[in-house]
Amino acid sequence: MQDMQGVQPEQPVPNTRQTQLEQSEQRTEAAQEMEDSELGRRLQMLRGMQWVFGANGDPYARLLCGMEDDPSPLYDEIRTLGELHRSRTGAWVTAAPGLGGRILADRQLGARRLVAGAGETDGLEQYVLPGHQAFLRLEREEAERLREVAAPVLGAAAVDAWRPLIDEVCAGLAKGLPDTFDLVEEYAGLVPVEVLARIWGVPEEDRARFGRDCRALAPALDSLLCPQQLALSKDMASALEDLRLLFDGLDAMPRLAGPAGGDGTAVAMLTVLLCTEPVTTAIGNAVLGLLPGQWPAPCTGRVAAGQVAEQALHRAVSYRIATRFAREDLELAGCEVKSGDEVVVLAGAVGRDGPFAAAPAASLAPPAPPAPLAPPAPSVFGAAAFENVLAEHLVRAVTGAALHALAERAPRLTAAGPVVRRRRSPVVGGLHRAPVAAA
Repeated sequence: MQDMQGVQPEQPVPNTRQTQLEQSEQRTEAAQEMEDSELGRRLQMLRGMQWVFGANGDPYARLLCGMEDDPSPLYDEIRTLGELHRSRTGAWVTAAPGLGGRILADRQLGARRLVAGAGETDGLEQYVLPGHQAFLRLEREEAERLREVAAPVLGAAAVDAWRPLIDEVCAGLAKGLPDTFDLVEEYAGLVPVEVLARIWGVPEEDRARFGRDCRALAPALDSLLCPQQLALSKDMASALEDLRLLFDGLDAMPRLAGPAGGDGTAVAMLTVLLCTEPVTTAIGNAVLGLLPGQWPAPCTGRVAAGQVAEQALHRAVSYRIATRFAREDLELAGCEVKSGDEVVVLAGAVGRDGPFAAAPAASLAPPAPPAPLAPPAPSVFGAAAFENVLAEHLVRAVTGAALHALAERAPRLTAAGPVVRRRRSPVVGGLHRAPVAAA
């Protein structure tokens, strides 16, 4: 027998690769914690500045805080400050339709403020959604190019061709509603998600994932002006990246005009941002504005429902606050605006005097005598509003179809509880909850 005396037990050989991976993961986690801490600090700082300015009498700063169910009093207060005034936030602000339209059409004003010599934005989005600014702040030239690329899918003729599909989605969702349901969560919020999933050919196995991403991005348009909570900001960044991966893998993009390349994914992602929350809000506002005394009469026909949709979209435009940045020194309404200055158009103030009230109290008020539906006044968001131009036809079609389908399913709809609006939503004015009863 071999003499084993004095032989040392075998020592485990270190797995150098595994050790390196663990150390790398630890460093990554530590770096992420530092990034999250810094992001949270910046968001809190920006939020605090808005609160301080608002508390000291600046109505635009209070508007940015996004805590008002009905912003009308703030719009009125801003109007008293003149055609154009400078907020303590540093932005030039107007609620005047004529001046607002000129500002939005002026090519001396761009959608992004550039850092001198860097060619990058320095807006709030760099803290909220780093790397994704291009999807949220389109320059006019980018919007016009993407509109041409998207015309075969999102142009007026294309949307007309989608109408049977849109009607089918809306009718199916309305038919499946229980007698008591949440207007936002169980209907208005599902309609645009399902329509977009069908248009872009999202596979059935990815529909739940797609819906989660759409819901996570509900505050995206608001986040550019109103700092969101850290957890929501992180969820939005993750959802945008997940959507990019999802759309990159779809085969629906060849329907777009020309060699789409990355434009296909950009267009698809923009439809999520420009349709999902704006359509949800427009449907909810239209229904709540007609309860309890006028529903469903104005929505019983397809054409009439489309007119109601127009009214709702006029009163709650997708971008209630539109921002521009001066590309050079210029004069506006007698004020000297310097290159790089922010200029704000309160588009939401333009449509506030129509027949639909945005405040939740309107849905619980005593019945009012039916009022005739007047055609919507020209919106400050006309041809100059390139933010909306990509999805404008689809937003109108889906909103109108959803109202018509709900009127057929629930002609005796009534409010069943208090309406809750999403906080920190000064741009979209999003709805969070609206309980209703169908019978």
